[in-house]
Amino acid sequence: MAYFDFEPEERYRSTWTPVIDVSENPSEIVVRVELPGVGRDSIRLTWKNDVLTISGVKERHPAEQDPLNYICLERQYGRFRRDITIRSSVDYSRAKADLADGLLRIRLPKATEPGGETVIPIK
Repeated sequence: MAYFDFEPEERYRSTWTPVIDVSENPSEIVVRVELPGVGRDSIRLTWKNDVLTISGVKERHPAEQDPLNYICLERQYGRFRRDITIRSSVDYSRAKADLADGLLRIRLPKATEPGGETVIPIK
């Protein structure tokens, strides 16, 4: 079984942090990230030194930036970053990610040898 560390480092905390689910089966690790209202081009996935980094920005729609008299304001915006330490051999050259209906799914195939550094494209 792989070892995971999900706690975001204090220096990277922002006004909001996307929630994640991580699952594992014999052939892969799957990370699911809730990112409602975040576009594909606003997300960056990187891998370095056993750490999967999910970062980006959730921006307000321009029409929502006008001064309004809010009765309730719960949605959060701004930069985000999640670092997930994965102490398991992963073949990041075969990693895949897709974004649909506000859910980012990252598939990390297991490997026999540790990988280097890479950027994972989102489809």
